[in-house]
Amino acid sequence: MTGRKFGLAVSAMAFVAMLTFAAETAHAQPVGLGEAIRNVTAELSAGMEQGSRIAIISVQSGSGTMSNHLVDEMTMAFVNAQRFLVVNRAQLELITAELHLNLDGMIDDNTAQSIGRLAGVQLILTGAFEPFGDAYRLRVQVTEVETAIIRRISTENVLNDGVVVSLLGDAGRRAGQVAEPLTPAGRPQREPRDPELMRVNWLSALATSTINGTGTGISGGLRYERAINRFLSVGGMAFLGMMGTDSGVLATGRFYPGGSRFYMEFGMGWGRISEHMEVQNMVDMWVVTDFGYWQASGLMINPALGVRLGGRVIGFFGDISVSLPIVFGEPVWHSNRGLVDIQPTWFGGNRINPWFMVSLALGWAW
Repeated sequence: MTGRKFGLAVSAMAFVAMLTFAAETAHAQPVGLGEAIRNVTAELSAGMEQGSRIAIISVQSGSGTMSNHLVDEMTMAFVNAQRFLVVNRAQLELITAELHLNLDGMIDDNTAQSIGRLAGVQLILTGAFEPFGDAYRLRVQVTEVETAIIRRISTENVLNDGVVVSLLGDAGRRAGQVAEPLTPAGRPQREPRDPELMRVNWLSALATSTINGTGTGISGGLRYERAINRFLSVGGMAFLGMMGTDSGVLATGRFYPGGSRFYMEFGMGWGRISEHMEVQNMVDMWVVTDFGYWQASGLMINPALGVRLGGRVIGFFGDISVSLPIVFGEPVWHSNRGLVDIQPTWFGGNRINPWFMVSLALGWAW
């Protein structure tokens, strides 16, 4: 019989331990801010005598809006319970003004006790609202004014939801905890570093200087760029060449590795490729020098590396690229001296040497 009673006692203890563990586990799960305040006030009420005169001094959070909200909600909960005499916050503010203090600022335990004595209360409540992993923790304690004995401490883990984000504001962003909303699973939902980038259009005026083995050239034009996200943009450009360079229209795409300001660009389109040069030919046993330029049409492929500097409205673009024209048909020689029948024999037929291009652009965004 004794053994049976012992077994029942062990079973009962194990059952109680399981219930305790389950309660503590449930208590550790984050809840909404309103539920957390209700749970904390209910738990603290159990450690205070009915009719006690109490004052909620402060709940530090780094945000005045959040701290005031917590104090106001706790004050309302204790008042509605009709078990305690709660000192009005306006009276506490008058006392702190005399002490040259601010209830929104940092108040240590000794100062809180001094405020409690001046307010004529028996118990004071102080607390903090701080980051705790992916959530927040609300901690509030009850302290006897005369003896500084801590009567009770209550803690609740609070979900990092939209209410907390709104009340914390910049303080939450500085803490690095609430700048990112949560997914339905309760995990941080990371957004692009610059979410507005998807709506940005850039129109840039550009100037290009080109260099190849036989000369240099200058061109100017316009480029439109539409940001898909912070990593990728697409667009197009049209440019007109002068003094022996390319003219044409390109479709382009830019990739910004890691969302940085540096980009890799790939352009493809159709253009008119020209090369200004001086050539010499034999005419009737005489060496004739002619000035003019070659011109041909073809497919243009332009890979580039560059950087974008500037802000959200005005930006500066600089890049270096290689123009690889694929010419169709025989290039045409245009002579400045009217010697159209002279054909240089050394030029590379259908092939035109690659152009190295340095482009500078000034862009506007909307």
